[in-house]
Amino acid sequence: MGRPKRKRITKELIGEIVVDELAFSENIGSKNARKIGEKSEQLHIEIWFDKHYLNRVQFGSDDGQKREGIDEETIKELVTHSISHLINYAFKVKNFAFVNATNPASHSLRVVLQKDTADGMLNVAVGFYERKIGKYEVTVFTAMVTDTFRISDGQYVILIDGDESSLKKMDNRRLIEVTTNP
Repeated sequence: MGRPKRKRITKELIGEIVVDELAFSENIGSKNARKIGEKSEQLHIEIWFDKHYLNRVQFGSDDGQKREGIDEETIKELVTHSISHLINYAFKVKNFAFVNATNPASHSLRVVLQKDTADGMLNVAVGFYERKIGKYEVTVFTAMVTDTFRISDGQYVILIDGDESSLKKMDNRRLIEVTTNP
């Protein structure tokens, strides 16, 4: 029989670690700051489908052609997934806004949500509306799978690709990438 193995010495800290809550440390904005608290906001967002969109899902377009790839579950998933990206861009991009006032004018600000599919580009035109602070509605107006979807001048487009996205804006009939969100 061999010798018994001896207990190895570890470099383990002995005692209690004390965090000095009054100490200053570095954060993203300052080399010398003190954290005083945290705040989490909860947003309530209702998703609505406009009659125009539902008619396109059920009956097809004006020429009688049924639109494929725009089923309600797919659209709901894209809208839900895009919300965090839109909020992020609203914080990061100067002059980017996607939420309409409580009582919008006759034609409200609409954003086009896009996702590349096997059949082409899925395009969903949506409007976001404030009901009151912390409570919003998003209305899906239309959806179609086409690579030639008409984007209005000044309108924003967000292309969702998994957990990444890119924000684009139609400017003088050219779609220009504003920024990306990895």
